Amino acid sequence: MKFDLELLEFVECNKDSQKIAISASDKDLTWNEFKNEVEKLKIEILKYNLPKGHPVVIYGHKEAKFIVSMTACMSLGLPYIPVDTIYPKERLNKIINILSSALVIYTIENKMEVNTNNINTSYHLDDSIIYIIFTSGSTGEPKGVQITKNSILDFKTWLETDFKFNNNSIFMNQAPFSFDLSVYEVVGFLLFGGTIILNSRELLENHLEYFERLKKYECNTWVSTPSFISKYLLSSEFVSSNIKTLTSFLFCGEVLPSATVKRIKNNFPDSKVLNTYGPTEATVATTLIEITSEIIDKYSKSLPVGYVKKNTIINLLDKDSENVGEIEIVGDNVSIGYFKNEELNAQKFEPKYEKRSFRTGDFGYFEDNMLFFANRKDELIKLHGFRIELGEIDKEFTNNKEVTDAITIPLKRGSEVVKLITFIVVNSSAVNIEDLKEEISKVLPYYMIPSDVIILDKFPYNTNHKIDKKELINIYKTL
Repeated sequence: MKFDLELLEFVECNKDSQKIAISASDKDLTWNEFKNEVEKLKIEILKYNLPKGHPVVIYGHKEAKFIVSMTACMSLGLPYIPVDTIYPKERLNKIINILSSALVIYTIENKMEVNTNNINTSYHLDDSIIYIIFTSGSTGEPKGVQITKNSILDFKTWLETDFKFNNNSIFMNQAPFSFDLSVYEVVGFLLFGGTIILNSRELLENHLEYFERLKKYECNTWVSTPSFISKYLLSSEFVSSNIKTLTSFLFCGEVLPSATVKRIKNNFPDSKVLNTYGPTEATVATTLIEITSEIIDKYSKSLPVGYVKKNTIINLLDKDSENVGEIEIVGDNVSIGYFKNEELNAQKFEPKYEKRSFRTGDFGYFEDNMLFFANRKDELIKLHGFRIELGEIDKEFTNNKEVTDAITIPLKRGSEVVKLITFIVVNSSAVNIEDLKEEISKVLPYYMIPSDVIILDKFPYNTNHKIDKKELINIYKTL
């Protein structure tokens, strides 16, 4: 049994109906049970007579109901918007207001909340949109990336032909559903009839319990950011002799260090390590390569992020003398744009080709027909795989009337961001840093809360009358 996205229905495979489809934080569901729960939820949603294409917000964590809700929405032609409890309720409410969504499904409380005033809201959504994932925005407003059915079908074909996902794939899921990395596992299990193992934040903190879960469900496919796996590689229990079925490691969202691959190969000698690259706006990823010992030996400076997927083109714009340019992606995997953000759409999704295109803001170069990531163009960074627009943090600090200015700097170790530091200028000596951090934690997820907040009398500026970020780092190092 599997879910057919083209027909938007379950395909019957009787021999698989009793196979585990989902192991969630609250319960396990066989494929037959999963199908029945989806059908029941569809009946409940239909009672509200939502227009086709109306966005439905799903708020929760790793409950079985979360995937049941996503699947039900797909079946009904309703775009789903996943919001993890990693975000405070204020962030959830902001997203609901942006969408004017009439229906919110709370998967922890197992309830639905309906705003009848929004049911007849006029939408100009493409009725083939599958999901909208909100990412961090420089203006302080989250940006809704719209992904269509055609993009997901294109992604599915790639997973089947190049990744070799199939109905025997058992995916270890750790990323929140509001982080598009999770689409690997969701599409992989749902459209191939595999199994997905959901792991709550609390469980992930208990290494031994987590390893037992991997063994119990015989997981064979690990999906995460590179930094996520690092803490587990230090454990003597995280080895192939203990977790025998784990044979494939898939990474995205951050630069993959050679040292990480070497540790994986040491712990799991027969495993396959896959490196990928791509923004949320291009349906999870666009390039792929298996990192072998030969690749590590040949490319000592940095590992390639891979070969460009079929039916997709990557252009390098405004290349410098070293042939490093801004990465532009052209193909069916590209989003149709941000939700109700035409100004930014005109900048990032300029319609100049037969297929959709997206300027990523990332810089890269090609070598041996493979793409290598160089750096970011702007203030958008990634910390532990989470995409963060630093300006959004600054905005929340300056919302406090006692803070006159703020700037957040990523502290790096090599190419990896290890912590965030926010420098502020205040107009009162009574400002309490811990109170400030507590205040912004009500509107920002924990990973956007800076490790340190430094109060300065004034910011240093360079000759271009811009804040001197290098000098700020020097100031921090002397404290």
